[in-house]
Amino acid sequence: MKLRRMAVIVCAFLALSIGATLCSQETPAPTSNLVLAEGTEVTLRMAQDITSRTARPGMPVELALTGDLKVDDVVVAKAGARALGEVVQGKRPDFWGEAGEVSIRVYFLRVGNQKVEIRGAAGSAGTRYVVVRGSQAVIKTGTLVKAFIATDTEVVAVAETHSAK
Repeated sequence: MKLRRMAVIVCAFLALSIGATLCSQETPAPTSNLVLAEGTEVTLRMAQDITSRTARPGMPVELALTGDLKVDDVVVAKAGARALGEVVQGKRPDFWGEAGEVSIRVYFLRVGNQKVEIRGAAGSAGTRYVVVRGSQAVIKTGTLVKAFIATDTEVVAVAETHSAK
């Protein structure tokens, strides 16, 4: 009887110690934050039409990332990530045949839960202007817009971000 009791105690002790060991094992520490370098090229796609007839300065413009954004082969933003900008100029075509104009500027790209500042590739003072001329200027949905990361920014890999549903 004592032997059976001793066997039960030893089995219980082993079960508890194995369970405690499994529960106390830590998950690997997440990798350190990655740095999205200033000047990294970002290609965006217009998510809406903008026309010179309706565009007014300050009107928000939505864009989307065309492909995954990576730092050292680690994805930090998935294709389709949201980017925002605004209309800088919206000039309606006039009665006398003056062409309409519309210009936009991009401000930031959403990377995980943070906003990463972006700027234009060429032009004036880090601003990306898209100018279309004609009777009515239109920047169509799907038009590609090149932008660049404005400053070195720490970001987290996509696999490490958690979204609440």
